[in-house]
Amino acid sequence: MKCYTFCMVFKDCGKSANWEDDGWGAWEEAEPALQEPEEEGNTCKTQKTSWLQDCVLSLSPTNDLMVIAREQKAVFLVPKWKYSDKGKEEMQFAVGWSGSLNVEEGEHVTSALCIPLASQKRSSTGRPDWTCIVLGFTSGSVRFYTENGVLLLAQLLNEDPVLQLKCRTYEIPRHPGVTEQNEELSILYPAAIVTIDGFSLFQSLRACRNQVAKAAASGNENIQPPPLAYKKWGLQDVDTIVDHASIGIMTLSPFDQMKTASNIGGFNAAIKNSPPAMSQYITVGSNPFTGFFYALEGSTQPLLSHVALAVASKLTSALFNAASGWLGWKSRHEEEAVQKQKPKMEPATPLAVRFGLPDSRRHGESICLSPCNSLAAVTDDFGRVILLDVTRGIAIRMWKEIQLICL
Repeated sequence: MKCYTFCMVFKDCGKSANWEDDGWGAWEEAEPALQEPEEEGNTCKTQKTSWLQDCVLSLSPTNDLMVIAREQKAVFLVPKWKYSDKGKEEMQFAVGWSGSLNVEEGEHVTSALCIPLASQKRSSTGRPDWTCIVLGFTSGSVRFYTENGVLLLAQLLNEDPVLQLKCRTYEIPRHPGVTEQNEELSILYPAAIVTIDGFSLFQSLRACRNQVAKAAASGNENIQPPPLAYKKWGLQDVDTIVDHASIGIMTLSPFDQMKTASNIGGFNAAIKNSPPAMSQYITVGSNPFTGFFYALEGSTQPLLSHVALAVASKLTSALFNAASGWLGWKSRHEEEAVQKQKPKMEPATPLAVRFGLPDSRRHGESICLSPCNSLAAVTDDFGRVILLDVTRGIAIRMWKEIQLICL
């Protein structure tokens, strides 16, 4: 009986200039030979546990809520102190809520995100007041839920499936040259990025949450929340986008401003007296492997879209089955006709890639931004980890993963 031992080694190739190493292709050819024939029992076990690979997971930054979603169902887990079999008190995750989501026919969950929202009271101890669960779907809709599974609001921002949800919190400038960054929720689509201002989102969520509480208490009030302010950018000159990172607002130095103006407009390009502020976005995927986008502040106005509240239709049936018609003034046929109408879709502002790192053979998989917003780590499908200089847009170091086979 053969015994295979596999080792993982990271080799630093920061000094190597040849990224198109032809020898890497041998890994793809050698992988099928390393697979052992599976036994019948192992095959059945793999089929039973493969459903977990299709689930979408998200853990709150405060570690007080975990979301596991698959297709049209979700489970919200909360930590609780329990006694183990040995009599020791341990912290374990217990089911806080589980059930089917308020989705349309054919919709599936594609991304999840937990956003803790802090209280504005002065007596707050710093802990979040409550946690909002954000779920993205294949239809392009984004829905916001409470910890109890109550749908607060839903918004259709694009017709393509939601690829990823990311949130950036407020940060004070801790490093020279780093501007103040505000809260922002970014939603990635196959060919677009939608950013929602954190203040507008917080006001809408708070209004919707207050509306749910008042509806449960009295049942005769309906508060219309403020509209969401968001920006929608249509990413151009990119084949495939898998992940993204929203760097935030940045300002170029005078030298970088002149260099950028010369590269874009030529020798006779006009240069402003003060460098403009820009929002930087980095995408990973293919062609280019890593793309850099810059959106000038003030070039487009935020889109105001009224959120599609589900309080009148969803909460009425869930919380007040006995008084199902107290929220609306329309008949059932009129409500069904309104629901069948296709919502208005705001067009995206075109945003071309300024430059990128080309690598035709590899495809980017993920990107992780450093706390100081100056460095980013990018992984690809060939086991490489590339360290990027966000400001200069260059790769400063690369590690590649090597598999050693010991017979």
